[in-house]
Amino acid sequence: MRKPCLDCGRLTAGGSRCDSCQSVFALAFERSRANRPRNREHYSGDYARRAKAVRETASVCWICLEGARPGDPWQADHVDQGNPESLLLPAHRSCNIRRANQARTDMETR
Repeated sequence: MRKPCLDCGRLTAGGSRCDSCQSVFALAFERSRANRPRNREHYSGDYARRAKAVRETASVCWICLEGARPGDPWQADHVDQGNPESLLLPAHRSCNIRRANQARTDMETR
């Protein structure tokens, strides 16, 4: 079944974009991937080993001071946000997300 192209509206052979728009989309996608920062030092092998050890030995969340919660997995949280070398402590995923959102809100109000 033929559908209209998402970009120009021409009928396609069944995909979401016509051939010419697909070429432009693919080129733009590749350029965006090429421009992404590659500096991911804190995801190195050392970080992965430290984070795994923290998650496996977790018993209390350092943010809320509660134990394990069903459906809320442990994460290794940097005590000093933004510093990949800082100490890692166990945190519930929900607590870690809430803490990150709070930090963003605090930064926006400055």
